[in-house]
Amino acid sequence: MALGDAAKPQAVWSHRVVLDSYAFIKGWLIATTLWVGVLLLLVAAVYGVPAARDGTDVGYVWGMLGMAILYGFGVSLVVAAPLAWALAYLLRPVRNQWIHIGAFFAVPTMVFWLLGSVLGLGWQPQLLIPWATVGAAAAIGRWAIRKDALAANAAANPV
Repeated sequence: MALGDAAKPQAVWSHRVVLDSYAFIKGWLIATTLWVGVLLLLVAAVYGVPAARDGTDVGYVWGMLGMAILYGFGVSLVVAAPLAWALAYLLRPVRNQWIHIGAFFAVPTMVFWLLGSVLGLGWQPQLLIPWATVGAAAAIGRWAIRKDALAANAAANPV
């Protein structure tokens, strides 16, 4: 029990939703692979199909696909994994899994929109649409591990 825990009602700490490392890694891999897969399809459709249709060399598309894989998984590892850990930690008192799934849609969408805006992609609200794909992938990843979430009893398992 940490300093300040005594001020919180026992109902808040009596039941918490806890993800073990297997569930966390499984959810991260599902979400990241789904998002990177959609990104690869978009890169292939936008660059590969027109080049193949025109009969030009499509060799550069393989490099773009590799770059999308490396940047997609890299950004997910550096930004999305800590964000998911923090969000899961903050949602521990909430037992309703659908609230977790909704939060895993809304928070990554807004964080990546703000991050993209700071990096120079613009602040337009219509840019929420492509960033919502990140939130949708995160929500699907969280949905996939909803049965892996453990309801821990704080009285039996003190922190």
